[in-house]
Parts: sequence; structure tokens; C-alpha cells
Amino acid sequence: MLEKVPGDGVRAYVVWVPMNRGLERDVANATKEVWDARARHYWDADGWLMNTYKSVLGGFPFEPVWDTFIVYGPDAKWDGAQPPKPAYWMHQLGSATRPRAIGPFWNPETFRAHVAALVR
Repeated sequence: MLEKVPGDGVRAYVVWVPMNRGLERDVANATKEVWDARARHYWDADGWLMNTYKSVLGGFPFEPVWDTFIVYGPDAKWDGAQPPKPAYWMHQLGSATRPRAIGPFWNPETFRAHVAALVR
């Protein structure tokens, strides 16, 4: 998505979480997956953000929020205990025919279009 939406109007905040036996020491190697200079990488050791997004997004009755892509517009502000409601989000938990979350299933072009629409 970052390759297809150029410019300084896009930032990516990638939060790595302890799922699938992921460890903090794995993050350095994992950052190669999202190598764009506009990306910032973080480690959520306790899964606080994963669990906090459950109430923000809804649709995750069986597991924490992970493998999820969240879009905020340029005016979004986090000024409370929880993140603000995003402009759009998608997940890739399960499959398109058997999703494990209630919400849009990952489609790169749809996601890119939502991001591009918010870039000023």
C-alpha cells in the first residue's frame, strides 16, 4: 500500500504483537516486511493495544485485534484512554469465506483506495 500511495501525506504505524509465538527479539527482522521510511515500528509486549481496539472496533468476539489494518484521517487525535474510532479498517483473520472477525476482510486495493481518499 505504501508503494502505491506516495508522498508525505501517509504514515504507517506498525505494531508488532506477541501472537504466533512472536517475541520482541523478532521485531528487528519483521520490520523488513514494512521497510518504507514512512513506517514506524512498535512492540506491544502486553497486548494492551490489541485488547483496547476490541472495544473501539467491535467485531472481535473471539480474539484480540491483530492482523488488522486501521486507517485514520489527517485530523485524527488520540486524546482519551482509548484510540479514536478509525475512518476505516480491515482484518485478515481466518479467510474471506470463514472470517474470525466481523468486519471487512483484507483486500489490498480496497484498503489502498480508502487510504488514498484521505491523503491531502
